[in-house]
Amino acid sequence: MEKIRNYDVSFFGLKDGKHTFEFEISQEFFDLFTFDQEFDKPYIQLVLELDKKPSFLELNFKMNGDVELSCDISNRLYRQPIEGKMPLVIKFGREFDDTDDEVWILPDGANSFNIAQLIYELVLLNIPSKHYHPDLSSEEAEEALNLLDEYAPKADADKQEKESEESNDPRWDSLKKLL
Repeated sequence: MEKIRNYDVSFFGLKDGKHTFEFEISQEFFDLFTFDQEFDKPYIQLVLELDKKPSFLELNFKMNGDVELSCDISNRLYRQPIEGKMPLVIKFGREFDDTDDEVWILPDGANSFNIAQLIYELVLLNIPSKHYHPDLSSEEAEEALNLLDEYAPKADADKQEKESEESNDPRWDSLKKLL
């Protein structure tokens, strides 16, 4: 847990105005979290602009980098560029409250806060849900889709089997005679 303190941002002693903090995010950062991620070998530059006001703090996160993903169709590895921005306002109150995604409340007298969880979420939210290799040809995609179709369960055969069972049910035949 000592390494997570590397992501503490101290605003105590800073003059009012804008201040910039820079972080390099690598696999070592993601190893601090117990969640399994779907990517490998991240290289991300994060710039945090902190604008200190007399009664609150304005934060702007800007992220730019790439991660290694596996293509959903061909299963080939590739580098996916990612970038993202996130604003955050920090106010001061009686107790800590981070339930709002846009406004945090820090206890009066606090002099720093940790941004590790925010960085983690910012990266995860900016990775696309569908992973397609940029050099994926239409032939490769078609071949992969044909393989999927070949090994997919045959829903139509099951449907036809059920329909034939229903059409041969003697109870329905008796009811059809009444009409």
